[in-house]
Amino acid sequence: MKSLKAARRQGISFVEVLVAVLVVAASAVPVVYMVTSSRTDTSKAINYLRAVELANEVIEWAQGVKNFDELESAGFSTYVGTLADDSTGSITPVSVGAAVPENSNWATGNFASNDFKYSEQYGNAFFFREVEFEDVIAGHFNDGMMKKMTVRVKWNEGVPPSSLYNSERDRQVELSVLLLNDANMNY
Repeated sequence: MKSLKAARRQGISFVEVLVAVLVVAASAVPVVYMVTSSRTDTSKAINYLRAVELANEVIEWAQGVKNFDELESAGFSTYVGTLADDSTGSITPVSVGAAVPENSNWATGNFASNDFKYSEQYGNAFFFREVEFEDVIAGHFNDGMMKKMTVRVKWNEGVPPSSLYNSERDRQVELSVLLLNDANMNY
């Protein structure tokens, strides 16, 4: 017959099992927190990147406009506002022909459609774009030589705004660029 000490060494007591479960649980909590926070941070980074892309897109359209005098906020009204339709919540198409670029390869007639639609993934952040143009008047330049273009893209992180057509959002990115009227330059 085995001694009592030998019998105790062969099995695991309830206290040992309980301590092991507590150690594993205490180790799992930081891992779960890290995984969920990294997913949240990744989502925020993706939305920030999309906002920069949306702002840069309008700047590129402005740089392609043939007539420098057409660079005004009214001419770029197609690119201003929300990307989603208020009634359905789906992404609305954007007209490609709003700003006519000088390069004929970019002209509306060469596209398969006169408008394009952003991916539905842009809908969850409720992006809102604003475009402003200002004349830059400096001592060495005449009027009409330079314009400052500012594009603001605002968005929410997964929370719908009170109205899609209201520009109040949680986050914002702003890109500004100076546009030069090459037609008036003497090289």
